[in-house]
Amino acid sequence: MLKTNKKQAAIFFFLKLILFVAVGYVLYAQLAGVEPEKWQSFEILRPYSLVLAIVLVFPNIWMVYKKWKITLKLLELDEDRKRNVHSFFAGLVTGMLTPNMVGNFIGRLYYFPSQHRGTITFLTLVSNYAQLLSTVFFGMIAIVFAEEVYGLGKSWQLISAFAVAGFLAFWAYFLVDIVLKWFKRSRFLAISRSILKENPSYRWKMIGWSTFRFLVFTTQFALVLHAFGEELSIELIIAIWQVYLITIMVPSLFLGKLGVKEAVSVAILGGLGMNEFSILFASLIIWFVNSMSPALLGLVICDRPKK
Repeated sequence: MLKTNKKQAAIFFFLKLILFVAVGYVLYAQLAGVEPEKWQSFEILRPYSLVLAIVLVFPNIWMVYKKWKITLKLLELDEDRKRNVHSFFAGLVTGMLTPNMVGNFIGRLYYFPSQHRGTITFLTLVSNYAQLLSTVFFGMIAIVFAEEVYGLGKSWQLISAFAVAGFLAFWAYFLVDIVLKWFKRSRFLAISRSILKENPSYRWKMIGWSTFRFLVFTTQFALVLHAFGEELSIELIIAIWQVYLITIMVPSLFLGKLGVKEAVSVAILGGLGMNEFSILFASLIIWFVNSMSPALLGLVICDRPKK
């Protein structure tokens, strides 16, 4: 038991060290190439928009926590509020250190008995997939509305390919329990299938909260750009939806798509005539407020899982 606790402490310390070093390096790499004159000419024209965007981080994170609470309630594991909160923030930390942030289940599952970990992992992945589907849904609306994929030109073949991929993504989400029946030998998958079958509203709840959250961080991005001088418009929202759609299609190593989203944002929004420095800085602010800050808070408040 003593060796296990020491091992867990070492792992938590190592995660903190990796996160701080990685953040420092990536931020330096992102901003090092900015020319000094651009820094001098940069100004916040509408500070109230920036403040509002930052305030929206609270409903944003609350909705992620709400999804986690729904999952725990489904598993009848929601009675310990402290464990709920700490496991949630631990998931934010490990999510930052895994490709495309899919590893949030890693931080969460160690707070719960081993017999529940497989199901927690599966349902967390279902929740993550619901967030991806909300991005696909609004991204497809953006493509149809614009009649093109920004940066790739007008091509109905390309748009059709996106539409087919989106349909298959939704099909897989709502019919996953049918696929799971072929894995009867896996106990936790059998339990997960039973839970999904007996609680058909679960996946709709995940989709609903994911949709609200997507609209919130879309609004945040638009508000930060507005603070830096861009005008709020339907065209801006459509472009942002396409940014998020293309971003989820590009693999990343860690830190929540940092670097990937900035490159996609500059390519799409910059191609529409927006200031590239404003785009880069707005994207970094959104990343820090929505992803990095909660993860750093998690590093501070989370206790080690107790055996």
